Amino acid sequence: MKFKLLLFILAQKLKSAAKKNTAYRKHLGLLQIRVLINTADGKTGRLFIFDKGDFSSVSGTHNQFDVALVWADAETAFRVMTSKTGDADTFRAAAEGKVRVEGMVPYLQWFTDGVKLVMA
Repeated sequence: MKFKLLLFILAQKLKSAAKKNTAYRKHLGLLQIRVLINTADGKTGRLFIFDKGDFSSVSGTHNQFDVALVWADAETAFRVMTSKTGDADTFRAAAEGKVRVEGMVPYLQWFTDGVKLVMA
């Protein structure tokens, strides 16, 4: 439940930033990208949709995405995504096989760069 709420809050922050944050709006540019963050069992997830500067998001797991960040379980995802040492914990989780990327890795980097702009 905490992971699902975290994804919802992230979507709300990105939605607000897409309207109000000049640096984030510039980052969005004219790209059309669908980013999925979910658990491996498919029980929890959210699709983040970027469409030429517009942003939307839908709950659940979806098959149409450009890149997916797939977590082994919701507990690990929540712990790592809320960690103060973010990148280091993410790399550790990847090394332990607790997270994997499916699809276009550069799109995930673009997404995380954008999230960093919003959370700064």
